[in-house]
Amino acid sequence: MRAGRWRRAAGTAAALLFTGGVIGGCGVGPAQPAAAELRTGAPPWDAPRDGVSYIDKAGFERLPLDFSGPAPYTLTIAVTVDGEPVQVPAGIGVDKLRAEQASVHTHTTDGVVWVEAKTADEKPTLAQFFTLWGVRYDADCLADACKNLEVTVNGKPAPWDTPLARNSHIVVTVRP
Repeated sequence: MRAGRWRRAAGTAAALLFTGGVIGGCGVGPAQPAAAELRTGAPPWDAPRDGVSYIDKAGFERLPLDFSGPAPYTLTIAVTVDGEPVQVPAGIGVDKLRAEQASVHTHTTDGVVWVEAKTADEKPTLAQFFTLWGVRYDADCLADACKNLEVTVNGKPAPWDTPLARNSHIVVTVRP
């Protein structure tokens, strides 16, 4: 009698393991990402959770997290809104759930931006960076702050859609 119970229990365990394996192997993975929506509210702004939507919206190719490109470089971006510094969060341009990243992304909260493009011909822009961040940005506005937008690169005035150049220090300021 005891041996019969063990056989039934072993059979049930095997069936459960088989069912779990079938379900696990059916391509069940992360949910579809939410649509990329550019925020217009006041800071702080965290990095978007569904990074792939923002990677697509910014016009970047989805790359594996371990991709580093042939000639990676960094630059810094500082943002000030109404006299208050805004922290540039870690994880911009990164989707950890799907193990993908854009060629432009952040790892830390110190404003260092990594550019790890596939070719030297790629010229990512500041507008693409803010799209990756999920924040509305154009020639006049940063989020809902739409007065006196100024961009400087290495202390000199620059266009709002300036390229993200190697070793540059970009400052975006919106004053009241």
